[in-house]
Amino acid sequence: MSPSTPSRPTCRCGHDRYHHFARPSFKNGVGAWVAFFTGVSATPKEIAFACARCGETFEVTREPAVLRAYRRYPDISVDRP
Repeated sequence: MSPSTPSRPTCRCGHDRYHHFARPSFKNGVGAWVAFFTGVSATPKEIAFACARCGETFEVTREPAVLRAYRRYPDISVDRP
C-alpha cells in the first residue's frame, strides 16, 4: 500500500470490509422498508461492518459512495484493492 493511499479500518484480526469474514449490518429508514416490500433495492442509511471471526465491529459508515456500493449486497459495485 502506498503512503498516499488511505488505509481502511480493520478488526483486530486484520480484516477490512472487503474480506470474506466481514459481515455488513444494514440500518434502513422507513422508506427503505416500503421499497423492500414492493421489490425494490433501497440504499441503506448506515452500514456497520463486523468480523465473523473475532466479533468486533470495526467500521460504521454513512459515506454515500459506500452506501450506494452495498445497495445490492452481495454484488458490491466498487473496485476492490
